[in-house]
Amino acid sequence: MRTSLLQLITRNWPIKGAALFLALMLYVAVQLQQPVTTSFDVTLNVQLPPGRALVQKPPRVTAQISGKGSQILKLRSLAGDITRRVPDTLAATTWTIHLDPTDVELALPKGADVRVMEIRPNEITLSLDSVARKDVRIVSLVTVTPESAQVLHGGLSMTPTTARLVGPGKSLAAIDSVTTVPMEITNVSGTFSRNVPIDTMPLGIVRLAPKQVTVTGEMGVIAERSFAGIPVETGAGAITSYIVTPARVSVSVRGPEERVQALTRDSLRVVAHITGAAAGPAAAGTTVAKITVIGPRGISARAIPDSVTLRRRTPPRRG
Repeated sequence: MRTSLLQLITRNWPIKGAALFLALMLYVAVQLQQPVTTSFDVTLNVQLPPGRALVQKPPRVTAQISGKGSQILKLRSLAGDITRRVPDTLAATTWTIHLDPTDVELALPKGADVRVMEIRPNEITLSLDSVARKDVRIVSLVTVTPESAQVLHGGLSMTPTTARLVGPGKSLAAIDSVTTVPMEITNVSGTFSRNVPIDTMPLGIVRLAPKQVTVTGEMGVIAERSFAGIPVETGAGAITSYIVTPARVSVSVRGPEERVQALTRDSLRVVAHITGAAAGPAAAGTTVAKITVIGPRGISARAIPDSVTLRRRTPPRRG
């Protein structure tokens, strides 16, 4: 009886073994297509600015994912990660990170057919060492080399003019200003703009924001023009105590064409510099005084001639 049963079991055993193997594989294949929900660890990478450190390690982060068993099985040997960069100018000792399921989805392998259901915790507050902050002025080291027959209108403008520094208090105490990198601007016409980096090499571990400034200017065509018969004065009005020779001079101006053409005689003042013995009450004879021209900003001007003679007026005699 036992022999018959054994023979019955072992009869055609290769065929029976293959059938059993196929059935098992079919079962596994079906199970792998069923939806499965599981959790796995996510690595939180915190990138710190130079010179800063975390007071304590970030907590463990886990993500709950859902998908077909076959996809989940592929991810069991993989580790997702999320990267967060602490702002360079953060001066506070705490920084809160908000985590979203989409952060993990971006870290999953390409083509992974799974959905991130939840991430825990979804908000983490990091503790950092303390630093100080300070606002300093930005000094421009930008120069402009005009083309021939061109001139720069009214100098360069820079935005912003101040920067915020963050770092150890002792390091900040020694910094009163920062500079742009040296730059020469050439081959420009009309209105122009350039982004210029701030030189961070001297700052060491001190961070700053912004890291660059915008420099703007306007080039114009140079024009020249002359005005005749401009009266010589002292800067406070007409000269009354002296006889001035010549009393009126010519003025040659040079600058941007549109500004030169807009000038009038009233835009210019010719000033004689009366100093030393010529200004004393006992001065006698004649004295030579240099003269300068005061005009609008961005306009160069010179007087022709560039000096006058002064002779004190003789007070009238009383009878």
